Amino acid sequence: MIQLFGCPLSIGANDNGLKTSLKYLQENYGLKMNVLNEIITDETHRHNLKNLNSIVKTCDAIAQHSYHEILQKNDFPLFIGGDHAAAMGTVSAAAVHYGEIGLIWVDAHTDINTDQTTVTGNIHGMPVAALLGMGEKSLTDFLNDEPKIKAENIVYIGLRDVDPPEAEFLKELNIKHFSYQDVKEKGLDNCLKECIDYLSHLKHVHVSFDIDSVNPLYLPGVSVPVKDGFTPQQANQILSELAINLPVSSMDIVEFNTVHDKDDVTAKFTVQLINDMKILLEKKYG
Repeated sequence: MIQLFGCPLSIGANDNGLKTSLKYLQENYGLKMNVLNEIITDETHRHNLKNLNSIVKTCDAIAQHSYHEILQKNDFPLFIGGDHAAAMGTVSAAAVHYGEIGLIWVDAHTDINTDQTTVTGNIHGMPVAALLGMGEKSLTDFLNDEPKIKAENIVYIGLRDVDPPEAEFLKELNIKHFSYQDVKEKGLDNCLKECIDYLSHLKHVHVSFDIDSVNPLYLPGVSVPVKDGFTPQQANQILSELAINLPVSSMDIVEFNTVHDKDDVTAKFTVQLINDMKILLEKKYG
């Protein structure tokens, strides 16, 4: 069974628009899901890790719920966010449950900064590093103290905004990645085939989709827009082809921000994408 759940995590991005976005989809589009609350607690000020304690508690709650209430019941967790820091919880749950997993990160950003490399201090730019076991320890230890992902099991698709230290990590760790420029030059079909072939040896794959991978001219309702990017149709193709052709066992759709939306175009896309994925996954897994 596909279990839809979410969390209006906003403090990883420091954008209050994310606080009301899931409620907006529920109230205006009838989206039914189990929503976990963002957990706000006392903070020790660290300029390079904003809202650390609250994010740790919230992501732990996400990981615990996904692991105990969904994965342990042999169901499929489809998570809706909220900012991308939440993936520290969702991916950790999948990795602890299944063991070795692949991670496909569909995003304009690499999100592989650490507390030592971040410019903004916003933790939604750090989840991939944390899942690799890099950086602040409290961000790497959800459910257990082991790294959750191996660098050779990661693929990025759609990158358009990569910080210099992040580019160094990609090179040093030899992480497979397709920038949006690569997609334009090679063709989306070819990039998806490479991605599928690269991870086809694994038994379980987690797909984490950030709506800002889409061109903000089409979908403005995101927290950190970057010019250019996929069309909405390409985004749907990416998730559909990955879900059909790989053993996708868990998925995130994150960073819908109603405050920045125009004429509800991003809200409508998000709901349609969620419903399409739910139908496709139910058809595949029953």
